Amino acid sequence: MKKRLLGMLLSATMVLSMTACGGNDAKPAAPADNAGTEAATEAKGDEPAPAGDVEAANDTFKVALVAPLSGDNATYGNKQENGYRLAMDEINANGGIYGAQIVLETYDDTSNPEVAATGTQKFVDDEDVMVLGGSCLTSCTAVMLPITGDAELAQMVVSSSARSLTGLSDAFFRMAVQDAAVGPQIANQFTGMGCTKAVALFPNSDFGIGLKDSFIEKFADNGGEVLDTIEYQSTDTDFSAILTTVKSLNPDCIALCGTTTDGALIIKQARQMGIEAYIMGQPGLYNQNIIDIAGDAAEGLLASGTFVATNTDANVQEFVKKYEAKYNETPDGYSALAYDQMYVIYEAACKVMEANDGEVTREDMVAALKQSNYVGVTGTVNFDENGDWVRDYLVVTVKDGKYVLYGE
Repeated sequence: MKKRLLGMLLSATMVLSMTACGGNDAKPAAPADNAGTEAATEAKGDEPAPAGDVEAANDTFKVALVAPLSGDNATYGNKQENGYRLAMDEINANGGIYGAQIVLETYDDTSNPEVAATGTQKFVDDEDVMVLGGSCLTSCTAVMLPITGDAELAQMVVSSSARSLTGLSDAFFRMAVQDAAVGPQIANQFTGMGCTKAVALFPNSDFGIGLKDSFIEKFADNGGEVLDTIEYQSTDTDFSAILTTVKSLNPDCIALCGTTTDGALIIKQARQMGIEAYIMGQPGLYNQNIIDIAGDAAEGLLASGTFVATNTDANVQEFVKKYEAKYNETPDGYSALAYDQMYVIYEAACKVMEANDGEVTREDMVAALKQSNYVGVTGTVNFDENGDWVRDYLVVTVKDGKYVLYGE
């Protein structure tokens, strides 16, 4: 009965909250001068604070993040934290959520599922945590979902793309590209480029296997021939053995189903060995670390994505400018998705407070997130019945040492 009543109240307040919470017609606020703090107090920027007579019942609204913040996969967690904090600073500088300042607490899962589970339990036990972000890796996210699901704590990701995660929790919201769609996208891109002979390289992980499987199925359906699928360890640094095999097969395209660090090393070593096949991978290959590690070998690389910093859209360029000013680097897809995700959380919290006289519960946040329809720099965010964001993906490429939309 409570869930049905809340749904009615949220629907009734949706039109009001879209304006009050900086929704579809509002631009994200400019960052506060003290943007390095978690709770800025001076209101600035051009997005209004929530309007009306509602006042938050608590002074803070706590969000937690469990993600790899150190080690080979730290780039994913750090980008997510960066995006979160930029959005937080803007929101807090404009009065927060009906007066409640957003506070972020983080836990480094070190890419280890057991550590991720420990961090998740810590935040589940903290009754003030209303939303949990992370993890960035499928293996970690998979062990976290039963814990957050049992606690009715909303868990949101900007990566973790394996098909196996779909439907594991009623409180799971995935703003990530998904292997089930990325694999076919890579296959279709290669087919459209006239490629007929492929090799798939993949790490021995749920993510790598899932992406590889979805690619080879679609590429074969398109009439292409998959010459071989070659497994490797993502912790390796010398890929000469598998690349010698690739070179002997002479494919015209390579589906690189790995992550940022191993992907960059494979790209660099493949070009050094004279392998000229097209290479395309998942959004983790849209990352400045790829260019930093692979250098000129990254030229022509293709990657799936939801965002590219060279997009001329005014809101995208405003975000890029603010991100570069704060972090002295160009944002990638993960940081952009995290930025939008914090605003999705913000709008959901506004709706819950409006329906409950300033009070917020975990259960109510889950219900509100299911009604998300936020227009951000990565697109219009909404979720299907499984909590997945179903959308079209971009193809980005490295041209003259920079990432651009393919075909530009």
